[in-house]
Amino acid sequence: MHKLKVQIVSAGNTAAPCFYAIESKGYEIRITSCLWTEPYEKVVYQYDATKEDEFFSASSPEELLGLIHMWEMRGDNWRVHKNEAHEFNKKVRNAPLFDEDGKLIE
Repeated sequence: MHKLKVQIVSAGNTAAPCFYAIESKGYEIRITSCLWTEPYEKVVYQYDATKEDEFFSASSPEELLGLIHMWEMRGDNWRVHKNEAHEFNKKVRNAPLFDEDGKLIE
């Protein structure tokens, strides 16, 4: 089996590095929080990044960095292109399905 050089999984140890990566790109980040009480009590965070005339908003630093990178790669034409939604949805529908024990459901 091929040995991977990098293995990163979105988890508790990725939020801060993503936050500082965004700051290093020159963005100002504003964090707000909201207490939700239904269906149970929890605090929800919102991360907003601004730089000049750019604004990005997400519910985690990882998502925020992803949006910024998407825009850097695709520019003002970032929205879904013809056939992309169909192709993406096909890939999602064809993804393998596993049970809670990790066994493939065929």
